Amino acid sequence: MVIKVLLIYFSGTGITRHFATLIQERMAANGYSCDLLDLEELTDITVLWQKKPVALPYTIRAEVKRPLSNYPWPYLTLDEALHAVTENPVLKKLENEWADYDLIGFGSPVYGFRPAPIMIRFLLDLPNFKKPKKVFSFATHDGAQGDYENFTRQVLTDKGFKFIGHLDHSFVYSASVIMRKSFDHLSAGRLLVRKSALARQSINFFLKYLDNVFKGIPDIYRITNPLSIIFGLPYRLIYSYGIDFLLNHFLFGFGIHKKKCIQCMTCVMQCPQGLIELDEDGYPLRLYHCMYCLRCLNWCPTDALYFSRLTDGKARFPGPEVLLEAANQDEMASRLRTF
Repeated sequence: MVIKVLLIYFSGTGITRHFATLIQERMAANGYSCDLLDLEELTDITVLWQKKPVALPYTIRAEVKRPLSNYPWPYLTLDEALHAVTENPVLKKLENEWADYDLIGFGSPVYGFRPAPIMIRFLLDLPNFKKPKKVFSFATHDGAQGDYENFTRQVLTDKGFKFIGHLDHSFVYSASVIMRKSFDHLSAGRLLVRKSALARQSINFFLKYLDNVFKGIPDIYRITNPLSIIFGLPYRLIYSYGIDFLLNHFLFGFGIHKKKCIQCMTCVMQCPQGLIELDEDGYPLRLYHCMYCLRCLNWCPTDALYFSRLTDGKARFPGPEVLLEAANQDEMASRLRTF
């Protein structure tokens, strides 16, 4: 029997998309049938999120401490969103559309130890599945994911899914790029190649576990060491509040160099939360704090946008495809030099 898998993901900088393709690659090599689906192609996630705009604590704190305008956005806290879960009729059809899949994976970058707010909104809006379907989560992060897995497990379990596992990996620190003076594509590409090889090993290990799950063989995929929880807690707290301090004091905001802006509307179209609009002169404007996925900065063709002054005139993350191409070209050039 061929196991049919559906991978649904959201990707801000392209790293989670890259991870999803690696999972698909390894699954295909192991005899699985695996489909990829970008969350933003599945549904109008902007409309879905804006009806009940759940936000993570760092965004809400930024709205309170450093509002970008006098017009407060009606954000729901995570607790409020979790206590007001209802099925969204727009997504009711998914129960039938996903009926043929044996396994579904939900993937997202880690934001504040949680999935992206638009992924959270999507998961909370899913219908309650009458027939338990096996699911797992996968995530990319810049060094720490905290209790991302436990949170995702609880949300999916409450929706009637059977949560069976989790995959995560750290590739390239894409979030820090926008605060650097320069970004070496070649060295980052080499790092991405090495990290991708390690990710394939983790995926292969996970697939062995999945084989046992579908064969009904008891297996232990992950054993949590109590000592790792105890000694890892200070690190997670420092990482969490350190990143929060950095974001709130040096990153959050929205600025534009109008002389550079060509009014192409790329940032407007790329914002998954739909928070960038145009002012009366046709220049991009954001009146509220977002989840800071970095798309508007990274996709701007003229580098006209910045968040705080710390990011003004700094490097931008080009996406994993560009980095891999740089590494591949260097490898080809190295081979030619050997002849």
